[in-house]
Amino acid sequence: MDVNILRYILICNSITIGSLSLLIIYMEPYLPNALIRFVVYGKINIKANANYPIITKIEMPKKYFGQAYPITGTIMIILFYLALNKYFYNGNIPESLLLLLDILLGASRKPLVSAESTILAIVLFSIHCWKRAYETYYVCVFSNQKINVFHYILTFLHYSTLMLSLIGESEGFVEGSRTSIFLYKLTNMQLICAFIFLWSTYMQLRTNFVLAGLRKNQHGVVISKEHKIPVGELFNYISNPLQFTEILLYLTVSAILWQASTFHYITIFVIVNQ
Repeated sequence: MDVNILRYILICNSITIGSLSLLIIYMEPYLPNALIRFVVYGKINIKANANYPIITKIEMPKKYFGQAYPITGTIMIILFYLALNKYFYNGNIPESLLLLLDILLGASRKPLVSAESTILAIVLFSIHCWKRAYETYYVCVFSNQKINVFHYILTFLHYSTLMLSLIGESEGFVEGSRTSIFLYKLTNMQLICAFIFLWSTYMQLRTNFVLAGLRKNQHGVVISKEHKIPVGELFNYISNPLQFTEILLYLTVSAILWQASTFHYITIFVIVNQ
């Protein structure tokens, strides 16, 4: 059966995350702490309870989710190399990768996205992933809050589906599709979206500097892991700049890849999740 499995995974994730989030928002007083602790992403201070030993045993430090970024960034560089080799030198895409794309997006998938748009999207996400890796290991000061292993797995699942949907409907990554590339075909709108993407990921970095500064002294030494009210940068205008800019990132890439059919489900998931 020729089914876009990736699309159904993304739809299922969006519905599940959205439903659980709404349940917690409107029904939290009536829900057991075990369920809330399982779902929340280290943002709500729920103390461990001896009645829920299984939940607490499958938790890990929040900073562990950052392990996804150098791995994803490395794979993005590999995809960039494969794309350049295909578009400029008519090289071959590994058969194993084409087979995986056929299985997950359907054997009848079409080359809906141009080579130029694909290269631009890969470059943007490569920059973003390595910037996030830098933030995680050298900027952010994490509290003692923990996350469920579910969130850890979801992070890797998210970036796996992102990369596969990014190339799954792109020229050169579909058997028999053309491989020429002309960068001048990028539209002004795509270039504007790329600028907004880079601005958004840069503002995330600035935001994390503000948050990290709340827990450091003037010499850069961590003196506290308490939650404090941030001011400055985008915090002067909105209360959740990290979530706002994350949504902007994916909206702009959706605009760049507007002809795609699967990637937009990634964007919907990010909006629901954030």
